[in-house]
Amino acid sequence: MARRLLLHALAALSLCGFGFGTLGDVCYIVSAKTALLNDRLYFMGGKYSIVSLGGHTISPTPSLYSLLVGNDFPVERPIPQSLLENTTIKHRSASSLAHTSASAEDSLVLWNTDDTLYAFGSGGRRRRSQVAAYSVKTRTWKDVRVAGGAFNFGRRSNAQYVSVPGSDLHFVYGGTSPYMGGMIRFDSKSLSWTNETLGRGSYGVPVPGLEGGVLAYIPAGKEGMLISFGGRNVTAGDGTDADWHIIYVYDIASHTWWAQRATGKPPPLGRAHFCTSVVAAPDNGAFHITTYGGWSRRNGRAYEDLHILSIPSFTWIDASGLSDRSNAEQQVNSTIGRDKLGGSCQTWNGRQMIVLGGEIRSGALPLTEGSCSDDFEPVRVLDLSTYEWQWELPASKDSYQVPSIIYQKIGGGASGGATVTTPKRGFADPTLSSLLQLRVPTGAGGSASRHPSTGWGGDGSNGKSAGAGAIAGAVAGGVGGVAAIAGLTWFLMRNKRKKKEENEGEEEEEEEEDSNLKKVGEEEDRRAIQEMESVDMASPGGSVVSPLSTMASPKPSEMDGREVYELPI
Repeated sequence: MARRLLLHALAALSLCGFGFGTLGDVCYIVSAKTALLNDRLYFMGGKYSIVSLGGHTISPTPSLYSLLVGNDFPVERPIPQSLLENTTIKHRSASSLAHTSASAEDSLVLWNTDDTLYAFGSGGRRRRSQVAAYSVKTRTWKDVRVAGGAFNFGRRSNAQYVSVPGSDLHFVYGGTSPYMGGMIRFDSKSLSWTNETLGRGSYGVPVPGLEGGVLAYIPAGKEGMLISFGGRNVTAGDGTDADWHIIYVYDIASHTWWAQRATGKPPPLGRAHFCTSVVAAPDNGAFHITTYGGWSRRNGRAYEDLHILSIPSFTWIDASGLSDRSNAEQQVNSTIGRDKLGGSCQTWNGRQMIVLGGEIRSGALPLTEGSCSDDFEPVRVLDLSTYEWQWELPASKDSYQVPSIIYQKIGGGASGGATVTTPKRGFADPTLSSLLQLRVPTGAGGSASRHPSTGWGGDGSNGKSAGAGAIAGAVAGGVGGVAAIAGLTWFLMRNKRKKKEENEGEEEEEEEEDSNLKKVGEEEDRRAIQEMESVDMASPGGSVVSPLSTMASPKPSEMDGREVYELPI
């Protein structure tokens, strides 16, 4: 009888209008981190608004969410509960990360391979060599111990990070609370750390700490390259905006940094907490990095503009005027902006930029305070071939074409063939020029393939596989009657008691596992390196910076090998 009553109550509630969605729908997301695996968008951390009986509140949730990127993908509308896969995070360290990233802005780093998510950033000062890992196949979390040092400490707020497709390599640079400085490399196949901090594991020009900037991957060079720009220059002092005309380029194979001057029209007045999407021209001759939104500390407001960095010409192109024509949010109010977007954008099908959430502002002021709104939805999609905002996920899988706003600046046409292939003021170094002419072979770090792991890193097969990339509402009307609500309340309380008993048993098992991990890691922690010191220097400002003659170490780069610069133990 109680079950029947509950079902009737839920059926009635699900038909309730709610204004901005039905019970359980997600309508507002801020500061979540995303990963795209096999056409499924995963996200965790941050804060969420869920349509509920009591209205809506924006709060963190101990959940890992995912959505299938397909025909029913919820573009420009609330995320229906029926489409949302919600996995409650019972694992202690992962759950702590999910909550910490909501209270401490952008403190979560979320890496991924084709079958595993890695959540990094402990939120505390205690040094740990473990990283929380989620197996997509088994839908379970566990800690994996990583050799090479206890690097998992501090919140890593506003750190730059990226996973390299096809190579099981992941990088994180900088981060605050407190300021970390330096870069570390995580190899999820061998489960090892490598200190890539300048002078310890990498060479080239000094790179400042760019809080709230971005680290993007392009398949150029022999093993790929990382592109860093934007944010605030923590090294130069609090509040100093990074120079968007200086692009930091890291070659993975040689462990070398360059600082390359760009020209054109980057976002004005500095920008942090934006997100990016990377696509390659059809002929693979150029890469286009699109930036969206962000916060200007200098101007004290959020923006919703779009800019493109084209490489290898290092040309900035302003696409805001083009995108605003189809941007419904800008038609509501031209002062609308979105920030807190770090880690919120993914490239799908080599052509679409998926945006998840973001803090909605009118100028500097939060506009909705987490409330649901028909004008501002949690999922947006931008077609990078046209720079038009979409109302649904395109059914066709047409390949990317270079838009005219780009090829009018760099030459060529929709299929590529760029004629401007060098920066206006020349390359910072001839070696950088040569590397940018190379392309990562398919299956060796390119976006077309990835090494499958066992689910937790470690030894996996040597085969290659194709790579890939609830919540606010209105106040509910009276539905179901007092009896239905009473039945619903009784059912939920009964389930809560049952889950509490189950969780107590699971916590005992986790405590035993944590104890074992602690014992195993104690010896390593005693031998671990001292806390990484930042040897970064201020931004080089307006000069074209330094060729290899200014390397921090006289040791030559190993261009043809994969030498690992391990820290002493």
